[in-house]
Amino acid sequence: MRHKLILAAKTGAALLFVGIAIRVLTNEFSAISFAEVADSLGRIGGAALGFSAVATVVTFAAVATYDSFAMHYAGKQLSLARSALSSTTSYAVFNLLGFPVFTGNAVRFWLFDHWGFSAGDVAICTVVTTIVCNLMLTFIAAASFLATPEAFELALGLDKGASMSIGLALLTVAMALTVFAISGPTELRVWRFSFNHPGSLLIPHLMVCIVDYTATSAVLYVLLGNNFAMEFLPFVALFSTAKLLGMASNVPGGLGVFEAAMASAMRDVAPADLAAALIAYRCIFYLAPFAVAAAGLAVHGLARASRRTSPRKPSTPSQ
Repeated sequence: MRHKLILAAKTGAALLFVGIAIRVLTNEFSAISFAEVADSLGRIGGAALGFSAVATVVTFAAVATYDSFAMHYAGKQLSLARSALSSTTSYAVFNLLGFPVFTGNAVRFWLFDHWGFSAGDVAICTVVTTIVCNLMLTFIAAASFLATPEAFELALGLDKGASMSIGLALLTVAMALTVFAISGPTELRVWRFSFNHPGSLLIPHLMVCIVDYTATSAVLYVLLGNNFAMEFLPFVALFSTAKLLGMASNVPGGLGVFEAAMASAMRDVAPADLAAALIAYRCIFYLAPFAVAAAGLAVHGLARASRRTSPRKPSTPSQ
């Protein structure tokens, strides 16, 4: 009964998000034609597309470390090579398909089971990555409100005083949580999971997260080119928040929800130019990594199957 209620709640939330997204997207893009969007796509240019592709690679290079960090907090070891495979493929799959428990975590479990880890270790990776990356997002949002309050006056209608107050509150919360994680109890518990004291390792973990967020944001930012006047730092906060809304909606890939969130805050961009940038972003950051991940998983599966045909020693989690 509990699982049915959770499923019904998620379905209801997804339908609500989709309804809101459709209304926003209809208001923003109903007046433009396919020809206008195609013309805007043609004006993006090879340099912008190339830079976006590089930023995507940088993002996935940062993501590659996430499972290794999480396993270290759980008192276990996962090599960087294995972390790169599990982190990037699970991220690429759930990024496109949504429903991370059934997509990204299924991929991670398939890999972890072969490496000698448990389903609980899969959950630990998800919990740790979510907490640390959201902590970094709080720092980014705080810095954005404090450094460029005028950007939020234009996008959200907040005056400078309100933006500064929000920024200070977010910074205080983020700093308190960071200090607690670094110098607090030697064992931390989140729901049913217990973790070792992160200590100073949390700092490089947070730095990796900021590389992830800024590089991901840069993928779309550079595609917008001169069509968008917002400075990069507040754009990172806006973009990351829109992406989180897309994930929380349980809509596959946040499709429509992410676009609606961005469109509602970017009214100074011509609808055709915004639509073109969002389409290019989806192709570069979602479709291309998914294809690479699928190929990587296929190669791993074939190699795994070939090893079964010859005598071998069982693998260990630390290998």
